[in-house]
Amino acid sequence: MIILTGCVAETAQQNGQALSPLSTHAFLLRWLTVAYKQKRFPRTIAYDIEGLLTLGRNKGLAASLLNRLEYLWNSCTGPVSVQSDLYQLTYAIEQLKPQGWVKAVVSDGDWNNEALLVQEYSDTNALLVKKSALTHGFSDEGKLIAPIEFLVTDDLSSCMAVFQTHALPAVVLKPDRITIQP
Repeated sequence: MIILTGCVAETAQQNGQALSPLSTHAFLLRWLTVAYKQKRFPRTIAYDIEGLLTLGRNKGLAASLLNRLEYLWNSCTGPVSVQSDLYQLTYAIEQLKPQGWVKAVVSDGDWNNEALLVQEYSDTNALLVKKSALTHGFSDEGKLIAPIEFLVTDDLSSCMAVFQTHALPAVVLKPDRITIQP
């Protein structure tokens, strides 16, 4: 569907309906609105389209709808190995979920109370990360720029195997801690 959006934008440019960045933005916003209302998109990306519409309406041209749609298309269709570090981490974590893993982003205050976290997640495989580390560990482009530490409850070896399968530079720090490093 996203490739269709690019084709629609290109056709609009060829027909003189979208000759400037502003007219391209307006055209894409109108087209996305109609397509969303007519439910032309699969449910799996409807939330993303809704977010793009909100962003396009609130930020106007600064929303860069065409660039965002191209990014969404590329991230959905390209091989995982060529995606950003953040995408690869997200993909690896999603691979753990069917194995019964729980993922949680915890506040800095909760992170400092390791005993409570271990107790709370003691009966399950869990991958926990401090929110500020996750927020500051990636650039705006999704590149890993700082080490990110994870607390792992239960099966550390399975988690490491998935990270290594997805070429994430993971290192075991302690029996319950791993870090990914730039």
